[in-house]
Amino acid sequence: MEITSFILGVCAVIGVAVVILVVVGMVKIYRQKQQIENLQSELGRSNTNIYQSISDETRYINDRLSRMDDRAMLSLDELKRDILSHVDSRIDKLQAKKEVIKG
Repeated sequence: MEITSFILGVCAVIGVAVVILVVVGMVKIYRQKQQIENLQSELGRSNTNIYQSISDETRYINDRLSRMDDRAMLSLDELKRDILSHVDSRIDKLQAKKEVIKG
């Protein structure tokens, strides 16, 4: 009877230890699961912020390039007008000299 009681006592202690280990393991798994979910949520927010920043910067660069293109086109148009005006004035002077020489 003593051996049976001893074996039952040892089994009970082992059973309690196993139950405690299972509970501790489950708690650790739950905490890890919570940390993973928090990290995934943070990663999602970070990705959203990064994509938003990239989108904002792309829009800013495109707007700036568009303004620079508009300014360049205006400068080219102005330069073209100046060149045509200069050429026209030279042609007029040349025609005036030609008429003086003819005339």
